[in-house]
Amino acid sequence: MNEQEIVSSGLLESYVLGFTSEEENSQVEKWLTQNAEFRKHVEEVRSTLEDYAWEVAQEPPAHLRNQILGSLQTLSEAGKTAVNGASHRPSAEPAPGLSILRSISGSRNWAAAAAVIVVLSVVGNILLFRQWKKTEDLVSSLESQNTQLANNLNVQKASFISIREEIAVLQNPGTKLIKLKGEPIAPTAFAMLYWNDDKSETYLANVQLPSAPNGKQYQLWAIVDGKPVDAGVFDPVTSMQKVKQVEGASSYAISLEPKGGSRESGPTGQVYVKGGI
Repeated sequence: MNEQEIVSSGLLESYVLGFTSEEENSQVEKWLTQNAEFRKHVEEVRSTLEDYAWEVAQEPPAHLRNQILGSLQTLSEAGKTAVNGASHRPSAEPAPGLSILRSISGSRNWAAAAAVIVVLSVVGNILLFRQWKKTEDLVSSLESQNTQLANNLNVQKASFISIREEIAVLQNPGTKLIKLKGEPIAPTAFAMLYWNDDKSETYLANVQLPSAPNGKQYQLWAIVDGKPVDAGVFDPVTSMQKVKQVEGASSYAISLEPKGGSRESGPTGQVYVKGGI
C-alpha cells in the first residue's frame, strides 16, 4: 500500500486504539520508524481522541465511579507488571490502545476517563462502518457485473435464435430465392428475398442499399398481375428480416419513399432494386 492507502485504511487509528493484531502492530511500528508523516498522524489521532474525550466528558452515575476507577487501577498495575517483566516483553511501552486511557487517567479527571468508553465505541463503529461500506461496494460491483453478464447472455441468446431461424428457412426445401439487382440509380445495390408458400413466410436478407436520407425509408413492393402491392417498409440490414407475405407475387421491387411508406397504389419514389422469379 502507498502512504495515502495506509492513512485511509484506518489501520493507524486501529493501532492507536489497540485494535490491531501482533502482526499489524509490528507492521505499523515499522512504518512509524521509517516515516515521520505516519508518526505525526498517529500523534494527531491520539491527541484528537484525548481532546474529544475531555470535551464530551460528563459526570457518570455514582455507581459507575468505583467500577471505572477500578478498571484504571487494573490497567496501571498491568503496566507495572509489564515493566517488571521486561524479559518477557522487549519494550515497556504500553499497548497503543491503553496509552489513551493512561494518558487521560494521569492528566485528566476520572470523568474524562469515563468518556473514553464513549470514544472507543464511536471509533469502533466508524471502523465497522468503513468495513461494511467496502463490503457493500464490492457486492454492488459484483451485482453490476452479473447484470452485465446477464444482458450479454440475452443478446447472444437472441442472436442465436435469429441465426437458427435463418438456417431453418434456408434449409427448408420449399423455400425459393429471388435476387433483386440494382437499377441505374444504384448499380451496386442488391437484396435477396426468400419466400415459402407452404409456410406463408417471406424474408428479406443481405440488403445492400444506400443510406436513406432523413425523412425517407425503403419500401418493399410485391408485383401481382403487373400491379405493385405494399409488402412493408424496412431499414437496410444485412441479417434476415421477416416481411409481409403477399400471395401470387411474380416479382419484387424496393423504392425509396417518405418515412412510413407510400400510401399510394404504387411507388412514388425512385426504384433502387427489382427482380423476378
